[in-house]
Amino acid sequence: MFTLKSKSSVIIILSLAELFALTLWFSANAIIPQLTALWNLSAFEVSLLSIFVIIGFVAGSLVSSFFSLPDVYKTKHVFALSAALAGLSNLIIAVFIDSLNGMLIFRFFTGFFLAGVYPTGMKLASTWFKKRRGFAISAIVGSLTIGSGLPFLFNVSGIPDWRVLLHFSTALAFISAGIVWLFIEEGPYSGGRLKFDISNIKYIIKNKAVRLANYGYFGHMWELYAMWAWIPIFLRESYLQSNPLADPLIFFSLGTFFVFLAGAIATVIGGILADRYGRIKFNMLALVISGLCCLVIGLFFGSNPTIVLLIAIIWGIAVIPDSPQYSALVTELCEKQYMGTALTLQTAIGFFITIFSIRLISLAIDLVGWNYAFSLLFLGPLFSLVSLVRLKKYIPN
Repeated sequence: MFTLKSKSSVIIILSLAELFALTLWFSANAIIPQLTALWNLSAFEVSLLSIFVIIGFVAGSLVSSFFSLPDVYKTKHVFALSAALAGLSNLIIAVFIDSLNGMLIFRFFTGFFLAGVYPTGMKLASTWFKKRRGFAISAIVGSLTIGSGLPFLFNVSGIPDWRVLLHFSTALAFISAGIVWLFIEEGPYSGGRLKFDISNIKYIIKNKAVRLANYGYFGHMWELYAMWAWIPIFLRESYLQSNPLADPLIFFSLGTFFVFLAGAIATVIGGILADRYGRIKFNMLALVISGLCCLVIGLFFGSNPTIVLLIAIIWGIAVIPDSPQYSALVTELCEKQYMGTALTLQTAIGFFITIFSIRLISLAIDLVGWNYAFSLLFLGPLFSLVSLVRLKKYIPN
């Protein structure tokens, strides 16, 4: 093994690993036009491509947190094995699957194993940083963000065979597993190994400050993944509304990638700002901006594509950078030996909530159209703001 010892080297490798592995998450969303043409998918069936990977992620997170896997076993081994198995699930889709039902089954398993990648990556980063932990976790979440958007950039190539994209994301997942296994160990701020005990979860749930930080995260998640799942379709349909004879592929693919890219950059910069000026203040500002975008963007549906894309990018900048700060708050507010379990439990519940918001948007599109569908996501930022105001009483500084 070639274990890295410097913080900067560790965070670079971990960020690359997260970026590569998380290309699996939205790889199916990037090829929705091809799959829709191939299998004649409805809006509900399109939403299932996101929902099933989230159901799998929630199931994997619950199993991981119940058995305290990131704290009982060596964290890098959990990460590497999970990334490899998620890649294998994606590879099975690329090689063998010829129906929506078959794809949904293995999208579930992709999500199930990704539950061992995202929270464990945050834990590994946290063990190397104490004073700049917000930045460290932001780097991981920023990598997740750009990794989620990368399939849309690849989609611009115009390669007609959708399976090629899945092979590409599978290869990146295997590379992710390899570099973490070879180069990463836990840092000096690790809580060490725990023995499995179901009461570990009880200690986390009883901590009121941790609960309030989690409530903020849950409201944030109500908005985030529904926005990420539907913004490519929104951009595509809005472009066709204003340019009915044009091919929307370049616009919605590049536009969606820029939404993710802007969010990734904002997340890393936001981590630095949150460490300096306070996580709660930073998150409240991000929530206000993203909440306004929920209400405004639909009003411009079918308008000038440049204006629509600009609002989408602003929303992309505001919707994600508060995410790592909720995780950083949890690592700071709970006992460090429960850090991995606390993060996994937080993400399990947060991602479970996204199932309902993603489905709700598909219903809203049919009932009220694109002009008002995204406004339902405003409830998330509003709930988060209330939770953070209450949390401020516990950690005023």
